[in-house]
Amino acid sequence: MWKPKISKQRPLYRSILSTLRDDVANGRLTSGERLPTHRDLARQLGVTIGTITKVFTEAERDGLVVSRVGRGTYVLEFPENIAASDSDPLEVIDLSVNTVTIEPFNTALNRVFGALSRRKSLHSLLEYHPVPGLHRHRLAGAQWMQLRGITANPENVIVCNGAQEALMATLATVTSPGGTILTESLNYAGVRRLADLFRLDIRGVPCDQHGMRPDAVKHAAKGAKVSAILCSPTLHNPTNTTMPLARRKEILRIATKLDAVIIENDSYGHISGSTLPTISALDSERCIYICSTTKSIAPGLRIGFLSGPSSIMPSLSNGVHGTSWTSPSLMGEVATMLIESGMAQNFLVWHRKEAAERTKLAREILKDVDISLDAPTYHIWMNLPAPWRAGEFVAEVRSRGTLISPADHFAVDRSATPHAIRISLGCVASRSRLVEGLKTIASTLDARFTQARGVV
Repeated sequence: MWKPKISKQRPLYRSILSTLRDDVANGRLTSGERLPTHRDLARQLGVTIGTITKVFTEAERDGLVVSRVGRGTYVLEFPENIAASDSDPLEVIDLSVNTVTIEPFNTALNRVFGALSRRKSLHSLLEYHPVPGLHRHRLAGAQWMQLRGITANPENVIVCNGAQEALMATLATVTSPGGTILTESLNYAGVRRLADLFRLDIRGVPCDQHGMRPDAVKHAAKGAKVSAILCSPTLHNPTNTTMPLARRKEILRIATKLDAVIIENDSYGHISGSTLPTISALDSERCIYICSTTKSIAPGLRIGFLSGPSSIMPSLSNGVHGTSWTSPSLMGEVATMLIESGMAQNFLVWHRKEAAERTKLAREILKDVDISLDAPTYHIWMNLPAPWRAGEFVAEVRSRGTLISPADHFAVDRSATPHAIRISLGCVASRSRLVEGLKTIASTLDARFTQARGVV
């Protein structure tokens, strides 16, 4: 905690302000660092709260600090803005990265890290730990899965560095080079990269409004020994489709007939609030289940949980071991504390409400276009009206200062992609910035309509 050395200079607030300015200039205080509260700093220095208020007010006027009621005072800028300033200019509105907004959770996270800092020893969390993860962390993973109707023995839970590592280890375990996996024809970009890495024959399965089509699964499987069917039955990324129960059972029957494993990526399941049973809950011996905290709590909380049949768990553990060598113990402890305390579950409630409000904004602003929305979600899939093509629309919107993703970004093979885009609603902190980006998209659509009608 910052404790300035003050001189006998009068008035006192001038001395404190001068020290603050010097400590920022000399690097003793760094950008994004939180300063003590008015009350704590006044107590340390033996001055009135009014004196400290005057210091911080003038420091904020000079650009030395930023503050917000309920959050506190920070050096130069808020922590979440530091990464943004190192990448794209802040004037660019990035609606292309599919993340959840995290701004309201600062107090809760401070509480968790504060509790960690008060422990007598933290070094054990920085040591190597067996790949399945510490027992407490695996137990927390089982609790997290239970929220999705998965009853998993903690011994059958592996703690991973996010869902991406869990998927990587799973593909390494259940496939071999040249092997065939079936998945939705559009899927998040990491799937294509992993298929290329493992030299897999990845085949895209056409989907409808209910997700992966059973007849298309059968067609794609012809002439191949299918190792796995990879699918996201709930809030599929990017299309937001959710499979009804009958469809889930049909996909399961097909997998059984093909003697293929189902890899269920349920990264968005927790935030959906859906009560439909997961495919893994329908048949735990046929499925490998993957979920995470990244898409339901915070993007930087890179913890994934992996579970499957007891017979395959040693192989899955070896797969994770080959990618990361050790369990992510420190981040796993943070996730575990959030789950054990109930804060993680509270985050889910908040996210669902926030996602619902943001999708409502999208509906209001993009009211004349086809948007597929079935549940609370931080991304929307928008089919573009003629004569727009996805690539040219994305380029035009980018020229106006907003980033979005075209359909071909999600193609898993060379099949034709629809004229559609994904708009991410959670990657900007403020709703006002989101509204600005959505209005840019709407005005771009309107401009083309006007041209098409020949109106000047």
